[in-house]
Amino acid sequence: MFAIPDADSLVSYLKDFTGSTNDAEIKQCIFNNELAMRNIELPSLRTDPYTVTGVIGNNQLMPIPADMNKPILFFMQGPTGGTSSNTATCTGAAGVNLLTITNNPTQPLQVGQTVSGTGIGIGAVISYFPSANQIVLSVNNTGNVNGTITFGLQSGTVSGTGPWIVFDRVGDRDIISESLLASQFLTPTNVPAVIRGKFSEVGQNYQFLPYIGAGSIINMYYYRAWDLLFTPIYDGATQVGTVQTNPVLQSWPEGYVYGSLSEYYVKRRSSQDADMYKQKFIDAWKTVEDQNSLGKWSGGNTRLTSIFQPRRAQQYSVK
Repeated sequence: MFAIPDADSLVSYLKDFTGSTNDAEIKQCIFNNELAMRNIELPSLRTDPYTVTGVIGNNQLMPIPADMNKPILFFMQGPTGGTSSNTATCTGAAGVNLLTITNNPTQPLQVGQTVSGTGIGIGAVISYFPSANQIVLSVNNTGNVNGTITFGLQSGTVSGTGPWIVFDRVGDRDIISESLLASQFLTPTNVPAVIRGKFSEVGQNYQFLPYIGAGSIINMYYYRAWDLLFTPIYDGATQVGTVQTNPVLQSWPEGYVYGSLSEYYVKRRSSQDADMYKQKFIDAWKTVEDQNSLGKWSGGNTRLTSIFQPRRAQQYSVK
């Protein structure tokens, strides 16, 4: 089966198809098309919510992952238990919350483990792993990190029976005002194993209701951001290459082909050809949307119900 394996191959294909001899022109058309696709919802961009997690810090706040494009659903199964402490050699700069692992830890690391060592901020825990050898912490480093770091026990205890909390997305004004009122209400009792909570973006964090203890684990289902083709790749201050592929090109090359051709013919002022390839792009995307609508749930007016419905606690929207 024909495939377009990388960015250079895409440029060659578009040049052959259009008869263009101008690499820069083709790359501009690809870039314009990518800008139109930035919020695309492809299955290949979805996270696995049972392995991608975040950690609640103070004030029900959790850092927004750097690779997040659009949230789909957050939920909490309860903390995932403990693990024994271990060490690894890490480096990191002062004032940021990123560590780079320079040798393998003595045991596998998990989200929620405490972190301590020279340069590590007080109360730091592992928030998430942006790559195989990098760790994002819950607080910034107080100094430069270059040496042995200790990873302690993971926060929380095992809870397989609930309560599980499914979080709906609301506005930032709602989440802030309701969080100020939440402390005036008693925590409901006799609630079901699954209850409905809320979350919203507040600054560079997500805030949650009902109140969740610091160190709690949140399962995160979201669409990842993706790198644009030909984005420079640096090793320090030296450029060592460019991005040659991404999940969109790998899983939906027709979006790149039809969209780039439409941009090309717009530039060439051939409106008929531009409209034709724009329609091909739309038709190809409808196929993806049809599949998305079969399995995607975006929150909102969906209700989780049970024949064993306990009394309703209005403050926490038990449903």
